[in-house]
Amino acid sequence: MIKTEFFETAVEQGFYGVDKGGLFGKKDNVRKYWEDLSVKILMKPPILELLNHKEKIRIVDFGCGSGEGYELITHISPIERPTKRDFLLTPEQIEIYLGMDISKSMIDSGKSIYSKNQNMKFIQADLSKEYPFLEEEPFDIYMSTYSSPSHLTVEELGRLVEKVFQHTSKKSYLVLDLFGKYSPEWPCYWDDPDNKMSAYNMAWLHLPDKLKQEDIEPYYVKYWERKSLIKLLTNAASVTSKRIKIMTKDRSILVGRHIDTGFFNSHPQSLRYQVNRLFDRDYEGRVDELKADISFLKPYINKFPETVERINCYLLQWNTVVNFCEALIKNNNDLIKKLIESTDETLSEELKMLAWLFRNRERFPVDNFWASVMGPQLACVLRNLELNLPEGIGCGHGLFCIVEIN
Repeated sequence: MIKTEFFETAVEQGFYGVDKGGLFGKKDNVRKYWEDLSVKILMKPPILELLNHKEKIRIVDFGCGSGEGYELITHISPIERPTKRDFLLTPEQIEIYLGMDISKSMIDSGKSIYSKNQNMKFIQADLSKEYPFLEEEPFDIYMSTYSSPSHLTVEELGRLVEKVFQHTSKKSYLVLDLFGKYSPEWPCYWDDPDNKMSAYNMAWLHLPDKLKQEDIEPYYVKYWERKSLIKLLTNAASVTSKRIKIMTKDRSILVGRHIDTGFFNSHPQSLRYQVNRLFDRDYEGRVDELKADISFLKPYINKFPETVERINCYLLQWNTVVNFCEALIKNNNDLIKKLIESTDETLSEELKMLAWLFRNRERFPVDNFWASVMGPQLACVLRNLELNLPEGIGCGHGLFCIVEIN
């Protein structure tokens, strides 16, 4: 008789559940292969700089959740190849990771998940008025990811930044990840006063179901643009007599969470969903549904010319890549040649690479070439276009900022 108790236990523990993939939800493919990767790329230079002078670094994570920032920062690829190291920063190189969050459930979850990690500590705190990190030795990285600081008002974030600047001793870094004010997801907020908190919701968690906005509970956050953020940071540096260097980057300009819902612009486009399909090895991306349209931003051109120009510049590159892939599928060699010759050198090289892949698909013995090879590479090209944009101005779902403090 075959014994089944081992399989019974495995099923009870969830090891045989259905893999739902990454087409929707908090940890969808765009989050994993676009947004997380962008954060890792941007944080790599500061970590390298610290490791050049220190054997171990100290990290505090504001709005840590259950420790997601720890997973991000310890899964950044190393620079040198080949190497015996899997990642740039190993857990052994972290002297302390202090996670802080207002949610008791999140803190309890973090404590449970990392109960065996002696160098990790979790504290429940309301960062609008509590600063328990000041009781610790100075940190090398003061970080927050995925819009945590946007839950604070301008005054509250200003106080937190001043506390951070006062707490530093040697060179250190402050990482802020905020909601971008000028995202095409919510032009209704572009003209808001600098100190206003505006509504946001997590309706995207319920996709693919189409929900009415009145059925979703909102909460209020601060949407940021570069100029206001620079002003806050320079004021804090002046008060604390610190010298700072600021880098900003726009993240998820056309694949933000509410691009698909259209809750805040009344023009839903399934761009994030289609990019999720591209990254998924089981689905063919629907290239015709990848074409982006921002014509609904025309009323804002005169008042926000820099913003609309930046978004439109990226959109033109995005749609060029999409049109190029359509031309490959239709074997339209005249258009293929025209697009390669009419774009800048960087984009032209990306298009040539896509053409080579498509025309050499017989070299890739997979079940579905588009789903397994072509789609993921197309998604990477679209992501790289965003990463190559100039300094962020606040026109993405996220405005990512790294401050070097001296």
